[in-house]
Amino acid sequence: MLSTVARLLSLFLLVLGALAAAQPAPPPLSLAVRAARMLDVRSGKYIQNPVLLIENGRISAVGPALAVPEGTRVIDLGQATVLPGLIDSHTHLMARFPDTPEGMAYERDLLTKTQAFRTLEGAANARATLRAGFTTVRDVENEGTGYADVALRDAIRQGLVEGPRMLVATQGIAAVGQYHPFGISSDLTHFPTGARMVSGIEEARRAAREQLAQGADLLKVYADWMTPTLTIEELRVIVEEAHKAHRKVAVHAVSSEAIRNALQAGADSIEHGHQADRAALEMMKNKGAFFVPTLGILETLAEQPLTRARARPA
Repeated sequence: MLSTVARLLSLFLLVLGALAAAQPAPPPLSLAVRAARMLDVRSGKYIQNPVLLIENGRISAVGPALAVPEGTRVIDLGQATVLPGLIDSHTHLMARFPDTPEGMAYERDLLTKTQAFRTLEGAANARATLRAGFTTVRDVENEGTGYADVALRDAIRQGLVEGPRMLVATQGIAAVGQYHPFGISSDLTHFPTGARMVSGIEEARRAAREQLAQGADLLKVYADWMTPTLTIEELRVIVEEAHKAHRKVAVHAVSSEAIRNALQAGADSIEHGHQADRAALEMMKNKGAFFVPTLGILETLAEQPLTRARARPA
């Protein structure tokens, strides 16, 4: 009896499979977008009255007043100007701190927000970033959310949430005591940290390997925090592990000394570099490293009122 049921079930599934295979494929999605003008970044000029033809999510043709094929859905943007998708090379989408400066806001978030809630905050930031016109981001460290940025990247790829293409650096790597949290009681030995804290060559190597194994697209390292922190040797093993995996290393380095340490270790990019002297900048050029100056945060800080907490460092 059971064998008869099994044969009938197999036959039923075979028929279902054949019917599914016989169904015609859905027609390709065709869109045409009209606008008043479009910026051509290659020529540096505007194209008037452009039409963008899109097939299955990819632009197939662009030009002024192109003919629109029959059956194509038309989206008219009116007087809008069309730009290419923008790229932000330095984001922290998993961080959602108050707009106004507050004492220990970072530490409070580490303590009071769950990983699940912060992942949802990251999804909200990703949606806002995409809708602002950024179609790709290089997310350089997730500020204490474990590997939630990997999950967010993959969810965006699968179309589960809205967001830009993400290249993620996961936890980041910093010297013990040289990244958030600061000002925490020494009794709280298991207080969460904003980055992976290491001390010594082998701890640095292990952190790099673990983050690469968890899906990091690049590694993020903190070479200074007020003063230089990780040694050249610690930086070098992180770079070695990343390069073996064909990944790049972005290094937070504000001071000229930390920039030189990072470049001697083989860093692929220098993040911030606000105190770089001419020698450090020339070394960047000679080493072929990219400079990501992150001027936006300086503008934001300059626009904020001077509170008592900010008066001295400002």
